[in-house]
Amino acid sequence: MARIEISENLVHGDNLYYVQNSLGEIFTHADCSLQNVSCKDRVSLIVNCPEYYSDIVRTEICDKVAEIVAIKYKYDFFKGNIKVGGLSEQEKELLLVSLIAADLEEDKKYCFDRFKGSSRIAIDGVYNFRLQLLKRKWQEVVGYIPGCFFSEQVKDFVTYLLEQRKKRVYVDNGKIYDAHYRRLKRTNLIDYQGLNIVREIILSNCGEVEISGSIPEEDEKYLKEFYGSKIIFSTGYFN
Repeated sequence: MARIEISENLVHGDNLYYVQNSLGEIFTHADCSLQNVSCKDRVSLIVNCPEYYSDIVRTEICDKVAEIVAIKYKYDFFKGNIKVGGLSEQEKELLLVSLIAADLEEDKKYCFDRFKGSSRIAIDGVYNFRLQLLKRKWQEVVGYIPGCFFSEQVKDFVTYLLEQRKKRVYVDNGKIYDAHYRRLKRTNLIDYQGLNIVREIILSNCGEVEISGSIPEEDEKYLKEFYGSKIIFSTGYFN
C-alpha cells in the first residue's frame, strides 16, 4: 500500500476537508482508506491506497492542494492587503474573486509543480518557504489596485476576463458543473457567504453559462451584468 499524508496548520484544517470532499469519488474507486489525525496545532489527512493507483491518487491530491493555495491562500493574501473604497461588501468580494480568477490556472500550475510527486505534503510549509516568487507576484498585483473603485469598473474587469474564455459551465438548481459534469465547489475555500453561484462561475473561468432551474435574485443580477448574451436559459428555468 502507498501512504500519502497531507498536513495543515490547525487554523486551516478545513482545507483537508476540501481535499477529502472533492476527491471522495476517486478515493472510493481507488479503494483508498482515509485517516484524520490531529496533534497539537496540526491536522493531517492520511490516504492509503494500492500501489497501482498511487500515481493517480497522488496527482489528484496535488491538484487539489494546488487549488487550495491558488484560491484560499491567495484570497486571504488579497483580503489582508487590498483596501478599496467605493464598493459594497458584495462588490468587494466579486473583485477579490475576479482577481483570483484572472490567472488562477497559471498560479495553480506553479503550485502543482512544487507539490507533485510528494507523498508527504505540508501545505502551509510549502506556501511559506517554496512559493516566495508567487507571493511577490501577488504583492505586485496589490500595488496596481487603486484605493477607490467603482461598480462599473468591477463589471468592466470581469467582462474583460471573460473575453477569451471558451468553456461552458452548467447551473442545475443552484449546483454548478463543468463540461464533464463534475461538481465545482471552489467557493468552499472562501470564507464568505452569499453570491455563491456567481462567485463559483467566475472561479470556473468559463465563457458561457447554461442555467436550468431558478437561482437567487442577486446571483442572477450579477450574472446578467457580467455574462449578458453568454447566458443560455435551459428548459426548466423560471425567471
